Amino acid sequence: FLVNGMCGMCEERIENALDVKGISFASWSEETKVCNVTFNTQKITEKKIHELLAQEGHDTPLSRATDEAYNNLHHCCRYVRKDTLQ
Repeated sequence: FLVNGMCGMCEERIENALDVKGISFASWSEETKVCNVTFNTQKITEKKIHELLAQEGHDTPLSRATDEAYNNLHHCCRYVRKDTLQ
């Protein structure tokens, strides 16, 4: 699924945010902005995965980061935000 981000720092932040119980693999591509995640549905939901990313400042199709979380991103990590989730 799509995760908004801009750079290598975003990649590290996104992948680290998904280093939690129930997720066995997470990889985000700076080029495509796509995050591939392998997870155990008995331990974590897809919605929770999106919420974890939003807490770090990254919008996803299912969860929008708060303005505070987005504004806390390093200036080079600030992607152009859409008015609505896609």
